[in-house]
Amino acid sequence: MAKTISEKTNKIVNVIISLGAAVVILGALAKIIHLSWADWALIVGLLTEAGIFVIYAFLPPPPVDHGGSAMGGGKVDATELVHALNSVQKTVQDVSNNLGTINSSTEGLKNLNNQFLSMSKTIEEMNHFYGSLKEMSTAMSSTVNEAARTKEQMTQLADNLTQLNQVYSKMIHAMQGK
Repeated sequence: MAKTISEKTNKIVNVIISLGAAVVILGALAKIIHLSWADWALIVGLLTEAGIFVIYAFLPPPPVDHGGSAMGGGKVDATELVHALNSVQKTVQDVSNNLGTINSSTEGLKNLNNQFLSMSKTIEEMNHFYGSLKEMSTAMSSTVNEAARTKEQMTQLADNLTQLNQVYSKMIHAMQGK
């Protein structure tokens, strides 16, 4: 008869495997973030894992259940198999329905994304329009100032011409002796 592992030995081996794996994972994390003790943690963890594999080489394999279960190679009741297959079919249908729902949701998200892109373009166009409007307002303000200045100069010119005409009129009257 083949040797079997006691439950206590199996538990000890599982604890050692878990601790060794934890040390390797912590060592890898420490190495990734460049901590000073990372090399030692990796060495200790990997040596622990290597020791575990050596232990497993000498431990007998776990016992195999040859009872009447479906996985053990015994007879399978046809009704159990039909119920199991029906259950699998229902699960597959549920998964298919869920995938359909997810697909519909992603289509909705794509449409929403397209709407956001459209809104973004509209906002960009509005910003461009407002920028142009601001430039036109600045130009018009400048034009209004220039028009006021021109009006002022034209008024001065008209006043100067009136005064000049009065002077010439007096000169002409004086020359004519009137």
